[in-house]
Amino acid sequence: MPSQTFTNLPEAKKERILAAAVNEFSQRNVEQANISNIVRDAGISRGSFYQYFQNKDDLYVYAFETLRGRRSQFTRPAFDLYKVEPFFKFFTNFYLRDCEFLLSHPQHIEMGKIMYSHGHGVSRGLIDAVQRRYRDTFLIALDYDQTAGRIRADVDLNPVVDLCVHLMTDVLIFQNFTHLMSMRAVEQYIHGIVDLLRHGTE
Repeated sequence: MPSQTFTNLPEAKKERILAAAVNEFSQRNVEQANISNIVRDAGISRGSFYQYFQNKDDLYVYAFETLRGRRSQFTRPAFDLYKVEPFFKFFTNFYLRDCEFLLSHPQHIEMGKIMYSHGHGVSRGLIDAVQRRYRDTFLIALDYDQTAGRIRADVDLNPVVDLCVHLMTDVLIFQNFTHLMSMRAVEQYIHGIVDLLRHGTE
């Protein structure tokens, strides 16, 4: 993660460095990314870069976690429905808010595509962490619904959770946004998927 020196920088400069990193990582995987491109676009020296970050992996993790944090902030209102409304109502709302954010941040989509097509090293670690967070969040809510009788007692929740995680990660990155580039199309897509899931669980 960034050094205290980076943390103490003016916000405008930190945003400039972040933008340069996202620009580079949305075109090249972390191993192929070029620090020279990043420092040039950010308007800093290579020496300054190493005062702020240990290496490319360090910057990559910072950029990824910062973007994830902004996405999480945007999707937070969906959690008003978490364990209050049925899981699939929460999931649909959460999915649509996430898609809305991504559609307005195309570089995030490109960075995600490269990350998932380069699934080893630091990228693999970040992917696994995200999938675990989704899985834990979804399983708790699905288990709650099953206990409340909203989902049949005989339904194995693990495949349902895995499918929901799959929808939030690789399907969302690789399938939806290759041809479904409007919120209306995304809404139709997720409502169709959720209807299929409901018929198998209720």
